[in-house]
Amino acid sequence: LLRRVMAEDDPEEIRMWLSATLTRLGSGQTDEALLRWPESFELMDAVLENYKTIANAPPELRRDLTWPWHSWNKIIDPPEEGMLALITAPDGQGKTIYGESIAEHWAQRKNRVVFVHYELNRKLMLLRRTSRHTGISARDLRSGNLNELQLHKYQESRARLLSWEGYISYLHSPGWTMEQTIAELNKMNNEDECDVVVLDYLEKVSPSNRQIKLFGTNTYQREADNVEQLKNFAEKTGIPVVMIAQMSKAGKQSSFENVDRTGIRGAGEKSDKANLVVLLRRDRIEDGYSNVVDVLVDKNTMGGTGTFKQMMQPEYFRVGDIQLGVM
Repeated sequence: LLRRVMAEDDPEEIRMWLSATLTRLGSGQTDEALLRWPESFELMDAVLENYKTIANAPPELRRDLTWPWHSWNKIIDPPEEGMLALITAPDGQGKTIYGESIAEHWAQRKNRVVFVHYELNRKLMLLRRTSRHTGISARDLRSGNLNELQLHKYQESRARLLSWEGYISYLHSPGWTMEQTIAELNKMNNEDECDVVVLDYLEKVSPSNRQIKLFGTNTYQREADNVEQLKNFAEKTGIPVVMIAQMSKAGKQSSFENVDRTGIRGAGEKSDKANLVVLLRRDRIEDGYSNVVDVLVDKNTMGGTGTFKQMMQPEYFRVGDIQLGVM
C-alpha cells in the first residue's frame, strides 16, 4: 500500500486494489492449499456424490452449464468450477455473438451470469438480444415502425426471457482496468449475484498504472497479466470464466487448416492459462464473410479436440448447428 501511495497511483485504483486484496485475504486459510493423500480420496467421494445429486435432481431444480449447441456438447463438457475458457476469432467474424449466445443459454438454465463488455454499449447489446430472440432485424427495430406481428414477437420474447429463473447482469466497463473489473466481480460474488462470467473482450481492457510502470508499452505482457488476474479470480472463487480474445494478424491471414492457438494475439500467455481454447473462422467472400463458421476446439483439458462447422445469421446475431438446422 505504501509503495502504491508513494508511486502516486490513482486513488480509485488503490481503492479497487484494497477491495480485491481484502476479499482474497478473507477467502480462506493458507493451509487449504495443501491436499493430503488420504483427504484426496475423501474429496473425490464428495465430488462423485455431488455429481450424483445433480444428476438425480428434478429438471426444474437443475442448474447446468451445458453449451448452447449439440456440436459443442459432443466434444466439450460443461465448465468445471474455476475453469477459464478462451474463444477467439479475427475482427468482425462474430465472436461476440458466441459470447452473447452462451451467456443467454446459461441464464435460461437458472444461472446468474455476469456479462462484462468493454466495447458495445447497453442499447446495442439489447438491440442484438432482441433481434436474436424475435427474428426482427436491428434495422427494423431502430426504424420505430414495427408492425403488429413484430410487436407481438417482441412482447412474446420479452415475457419468455423474463420467465427465466436465471438472468444476465450486463457490466458495461469502458476504460476499466482488470483490477477494477475483478473488484466488481468479487463484490457481485459476495452478494450471490455471480455464478459464471463472460468477458468481451480481453484486448479492450485498459492498462492500470501498475501495469504501465511494470510493462511499459508491452501490450502482450499487460494482457498476460490480465489473464493471470482472471485465472486467479476464477480459481479462488470457483466461478467459471469465458474470455473472448482477438486473433493476431498472422492468425487472421492463415488458412483454417493451418490455424491453431498460436494465432491468438499474445498467444502463449493467454492459451497456457486457459483450460479450453476454441477458435472461430469465417471465409472471406465477395461481399463480406461466409455464413459458415469453421470451429476448432484446439485445447481442452477436460476432453477431446476437433473441428466442425456451424451456421451464422449475422443479421439476427444467431449461431446454430448445420446438421440440426437449429439457429
